[in-house]
Amino acid sequence: MQGICRKAMPLTLSLSPAAVCQCFTLVSLCTSIADPNWIQVQNRTDTSQLIYGVAFILHATQNLTNTAPLGGMHGLGMDLLYTLAAVCYIAVLLSSSSFLVDFLGMGFTRPRLVVSLHISTAVTCVAALAVSGTCFWVIRQNVQKGRTGWVWTTASAPPSGLITMPGESFYLEILALLFSVVAAIFSCRCPPESIVPSQFYSVESEDRERQRLISDPGPDSDEWDD
Repeated sequence: MQGICRKAMPLTLSLSPAAVCQCFTLVSLCTSIADPNWIQVQNRTDTSQLIYGVAFILHATQNLTNTAPLGGMHGLGMDLLYTLAAVCYIAVLLSSSSFLVDFLGMGFTRPRLVVSLHISTAVTCVAALAVSGTCFWVIRQNVQKGRTGWVWTTASAPPSGLITMPGESFYLEILALLFSVVAAIFSCRCPPESIVPSQFYSVESEDRERQRLISDPGPDSDEWDD
């Protein structure tokens, strides 16, 4: 009677480079949404400012007096901010899905799904930057025309004394775009099979080891024969 000792296969939990980059993308996206300052209009005379972003849309009913640079409550700027909020949340959904399916190892069974999610996240980040850039242009045009409404009077804040500039969230979105592009590149050029140790999934080497153990009688075979 012969006992066969089989070496246990080590079980490792690791993140692919694409998943790591996607994790930073998700952090940057969530921070950009939480930070209300996507676009800011600053007054040089009294250092007061208005800030616009995703958080502005969430509290739009409380900010009716600050919608003049957007073209009013039903202006193009407000529509763009609503679109920006929707695109940002879609980007968060895609980014979290990309990270989750990559972390769960679905790249081995459905690599096209993982790659498509990474690429879709990058495309959505580009869309968010495009919408925020368009909204920035609309706000700057309205400010230059003196459409500040009840916020500032023309005497206290002439159009030449107002500065429109991107806020922190805009730059965080650029950072999220960079991470998402790197994640998409990693998912295309570094598939999961190329980063997992080959000995963990080598069936042929395991079969050869099993055959060697079976064919080798071992030092204890003489004792059983006696």
